[in-house]
Amino acid sequence: MTLVIALGCVAALLVVACLAVAVSRSRLASSIVYGACLLGSVVGLGCGLTGLLAGATPVSAIALPLGLPWIGAHFRLDALSAFFLVVVNFGALGASLFALGYGRHEEQPERVLPFYAGFLAGMNLVVVADDAFTFLVSWEFMSLSSCALVIAHHRDPENVKAGYIYIVMASIGTLALLLAFGALAGANGGYAFDAIRAAPPSEGIAGLVFCLVLFGAGSKAGLVPLHVWLPLAHPAAPSHVSALMSGVMTKVAVYGFVRIAFDLLGPPVWWWGMVVLAIGSATAVLGILYATLQRDGIGAPAGDWQFKSCSTPSTCPSGSVSGTASTARVSY
Repeated sequence: MTLVIALGCVAALLVVACLAVAVSRSRLASSIVYGACLLGSVVGLGCGLTGLLAGATPVSAIALPLGLPWIGAHFRLDALSAFFLVVVNFGALGASLFALGYGRHEEQPERVLPFYAGFLAGMNLVVVADDAFTFLVSWEFMSLSSCALVIAHHRDPENVKAGYIYIVMASIGTLALLLAFGALAGANGGYAFDAIRAAPPSEGIAGLVFCLVLFGAGSKAGLVPLHVWLPLAHPAAPSHVSALMSGVMTKVAVYGFVRIAFDLLGPPVWWWGMVVLAIGSATAVLGILYATLQRDGIGAPAGDWQFKSCSTPSTCPSGSVSGTASTARVSY
């Protein structure tokens, strides 16, 4: 039931995104859209807390006749996805509440409102997706909607440049995840996560998939040297969107890494932790230096968020999903 409500919340956000296209020029458009997003975030937060407190046991799972005919769309709510559902919607609640006032001063609300609701829907879908196709579609929907928000103020050439670099890095990261899921599915083409869990890959394939996932999710989290989009895109986006990209979207990337590396790949290999620790430490140091050298009020938080969000994956060598998720909670 909790998963059904969460999916209903996502569907409502998508409806709000479509509605925003029609009413975006209205004087009350910002209040309507952000108010609806605030309500949806409250419901989504409640679903996440319910699943988290209950331990999501038994695990809730739903298969819908959507997407590819021979796969469908699979959704699942377990303890890990419930935790990140709380993270996503808690951040969305704060951003939407702030946007109720901030959005009134937006000069071109038609370029922000539809994509904002879609951005929230995409992040929620990623954390409950239970097959490769649904995960990748949701991941790309999240990327495209956030890119549209980055270039909302498109008359500034720097914003257009930031959006271009961001979408290029996001597309390369999605390609890496696509290759990773292809390797996990193998010759049998089992793209449902349950099928992948039932047939764990060999150690060599697992190592390859780990590197691809680290690249794909790391590009979204801003790991060095894939961080080039982060200090450009965050200042370009509206303030409440920048907060979501920094504080929430990067955590969704952490979720994707944890889900694949510690759930679908089976028991981790010792050297995986060393690689993540080295890259995460370098990213944290670079984020600190970047924030220290900034002189404006937006660029400095971008560097600070880069440190916070990217130092989170550096704690993954614990080799435990629960340990990593707890650390992500502290960093958030």
